[in-house]
Amino acid sequence: MISAESNILLDVKKREDKKLNSRKALREGLLLGVIYGKGIKENLTVSFPKLSFMRVLDKTGEGTLIKLQVNDEKTPKDVLIQDIQYHTLTGDVIHVDFMAVSLEEEVEVEVPVEFVGASPAVKDMGGIFVQNVESVEVRCKAKDIPKAITIDISGLATFDDMIHLGDIKPPAGVEFLDAADLVLAMVDEPRSEKEMEELEKEAAPDVTEVEGVKKEGEGEEAAPGEGEKAETKEEPEEAPTGDQEAK
Repeated sequence: MISAESNILLDVKKREDKKLNSRKALREGLLLGVIYGKGIKENLTVSFPKLSFMRVLDKTGEGTLIKLQVNDEKTPKDVLIQDIQYHTLTGDVIHVDFMAVSLEEEVEVEVPVEFVGASPAVKDMGGIFVQNVESVEVRCKAKDIPKAITIDISGLATFDDMIHLGDIKPPAGVEFLDAADLVLAMVDEPRSEKEMEELEKEAAPDVTEVEGVKKEGEGEEAAPGEGEKAETKEEPEEAPTGDQEAK
């Protein structure tokens, strides 16, 4: 359970400077955020050190319960890291949404999956492990949000084996919301050299089929006008007439 993680505390400050944008904040080593949800009458805009938040995110991940210490308020707020906005070019975090919750309140959140163990189909048969999902949706009390759903892959003994969500027992107090037949993981057969060669051939574009591109040597003899010019050059010159000799 992640309940212990709710003790992680992040200090934030109410944003007084309304002109402070994300670019200027980043230059100052800060991130911008907003707090809304349980007990929040009006959305609170806040700022906080980027380094501090990244340390929290490394420990918890998105969709996780933490505490926010807002200015000098006596009681920290229990919040979920609800949404993180990233810069489209650099990938840097630029804004964070925090949703205030009651610890006894039921919430629906995405929880990452974590695969452990060794698959015989991979270890002994050279198969390729395929992870089909990064997270699953769960419903539970805020205090019971798991940090991750741990899945043992040692049952993947053959290439026909699959792990479905219905095969996984959820943690106490947690309900899976995705379909039970959702495939979480499987193992593909290793590809032979012949299959790899065929895949490479399929992937390689045939430039001769591209409009305006010809195969080597194609059309050289039939190039418009070229053949006629060559024949004209090879014809013997006509004998000069008498007038031409006089000249």
